[in-house]
Amino acid sequence: MIITTNRYVVQAAYAAQNQEHIRRVMEELRALHRTDLKYSVYMEDDGKTFIHLRFCENEEASRVFDTLPTFQAFAAALLASHPEVPPTRAIHLTLVGSTSDLL
Repeated sequence: MIITTNRYVVQAAYAAQNQEHIRRVMEELRALHRTDLKYSVYMEDDGKTFIHLRFCENEEASRVFDTLPTFQAFAAALLASHPEVPPTRAIHLTLVGSTSDLL
């Protein structure tokens, strides 16, 4: 399993637009009905810090995610928005334990 996380802070004026891009990515992912890929995004209390968490069963699922047109549009728009804190390099996590199956 490949688990990655990413964190960044957008300009306050861009937060709603960022959420809309994320909604489009989620919509495209749901339409694919993939069981080998789970993705969630969280926003901190400040309303402009976002944390992404992605679970991929294998490299193929990860490649599918990275090539989604909506994800590519999201990533380009995010960088063009001049975030206060740019996205961190994707951090790979190792699962130590969970109360449920993740995939």
